[in-house]
This record gives sequence, C-alpha cells and structure tokens, in this order.
Amino acid sequence: MAMNSVRASDVAAKHGAEKLVLVASRRTDMPRFHLDEIIDGLNTGVFHPQPLMNPVFELAFTPGEIHSVGLWSQDYSLWLDRRGEVKYPYRYWYRFTLLPDDPAVKPVAPPLAEQLRQIEILARADGPDAVNVCIDPLFRYRPIGESEWRDPFTPEFLDEVMRGCSATGITRVTISLIDYYRKVEERARRFGIEFFYTDKKTPGGIEAGICMGMKVKSAAGRYGIGLRSCCEPGLVDAGITRKGSCADGRLLNSLFGAGASERPDPGQRRKAGCGCTLSMDIGRYAEYGPMSHHCGHDCPQCYARR
Repeated sequence: MAMNSVRASDVAAKHGAEKLVLVASRRTDMPRFHLDEIIDGLNTGVFHPQPLMNPVFELAFTPGEIHSVGLWSQDYSLWLDRRGEVKYPYRYWYRFTLLPDDPAVKPVAPPLAEQLRQIEILARADGPDAVNVCIDPLFRYRPIGESEWRDPFTPEFLDEVMRGCSATGITRVTISLIDYYRKVEERARRFGIEFFYTDKKTPGGIEAGICMGMKVKSAAGRYGIGLRSCCEPGLVDAGITRKGSCADGRLLNSLFGAGASERPDPGQRRKAGCGCTLSMDIGRYAEYGPMSHHCGHDCPQCYARR
C-alpha cells in the first residue's frame, strides 16, 4: 500500500511560514528510545509521522526547509553522545521534563542530579533560552489502601531544580498540573497508586492546585526564575504563572532567525490555555509493531501513552 508523501516546504507554507519547525515528540520520548530514527531522518531528509487517529505518512525535506528541531525528553544522555552523527547544521531547542526521584512516579528516567548535569551541557551548547525546563505534571498520590496523600514535589526538590537552572542561565521554568484521563487512572491502579486530581470535580482540587503552584513560584522567585504554565489558565488567572508555549514560534524566531510559524496551533488544547504555535510532530502513536514508538519510561501519570 502506497504511503502518502508531503514536502516540508508545503507544510510550512500551510503554516504561513518560510520553514518548518520539527518536534520529536509529544507522543513519546524519541531522544531516549528512538534516537536512531531522529539521526537517520535528519541525515536522509525523511521522517514517518503518525498524527492521532490518522495513518502514517512520509515527510520529505532538505535541511534548508527546516527552521529548527525541538527535542522533548527526560533523558538526553544518548543525544549528548551522538549528536555529532548528524551531518547537517540544524538548530536545536529542548523541552526537558523533570520529576522527583520517586520510583512510584519516575521509575526509569535518570536521577535529578544527572538531569541537571545534562541541562547544563545543553544550555552551554545551544544557549539557555533554547532549554525549556518543565516540571510536568505536579500532583499528589498515595498507595492504594493508604489514607495520606504524598507530595513528591518537596521544597528540597524544587530548590534543587531552580538552583540548577539559575546556575546555567535559564530564566524560565514551565509547570502543569495533573489532568484526569481514564487510561492514566487505570495505569496508576496497576502501579498500585492513585492520584489526587486538581480539578473542580475533586473536593479541594482547585485549591490544592493553587497551593502547588504557589509553592513552585516561591522556589522560583528565590532564584529569579519566571514561571510559565502549560494549559493551566487557573494558574495564570491567579497570577502564579504566565501562559506558556512548549513550541513557541516567536521565541524560536528570536533565537534562530526568522522563518518559523507564529500562528496558533489549532491541533493543541487552545481552549485549555495552550499557547503553542504550528509545528510538525514527527512522532507516532503506535506503541507496538514495526512502526512502534513505545516509550520505555513507564511513568504512570503519562497521558500521551495509550
């Protein structure tokens, strides 16, 4: 069966842009678990994305058609070792997710100290403004059968994150609050835990979310770090954060020169406060089979996994 093929320049034109922004990926941790595909694709000019509820297609491009490449991960160790294998001078930016060193919610990703070491290297190589550090999501949990909720986002954790970011010249951190998804709830129960959701359906949920946000803001303020939020209008309205954009065409144009789209991305959760601009996610939702993009981090709170 023939696969539909599109050119990056044509997609960029539809985005109202000169060049295309690539994202790898909202759907899985490609830099950690599918790095061969990233490197091969950047060298050969071919990727095979799969949008949600759509078939896989072929994206063809030359390096000159790509404005910048956004790599999203919890672990850039392989990328730091192998980025030199990319033959062309692409420009890179990063969304680096940090979680506490609690095996119940971060069973596989590296410890925080190692992640902060990687952040320092990325900031030195590509500039601190190219690194978007995300504490994503904030939540409380408890083992099933226990009555007390646990908050792994301790003052010590937050202080270490903000101190490490400040030392590298990073001036912004993005946060979000956990959202309810049935698949997340079912996965959490298989892990033997349950989450406290910060929504209006949960008694005290909204207040708890504001409290979590204020705690992060306090830690960030001590180091001159500004807070953004991902799809959290309640935190914006409360004055805790500013509206965030994980893919921010305006910022990318200021960092790397003009060419990226600055149009809002209608495929994201705009009604929930998403500020992302148009880009092309090269990840796939297939978790099994020959085109699998399964993520090996196995975080129970992940809503990207089916």
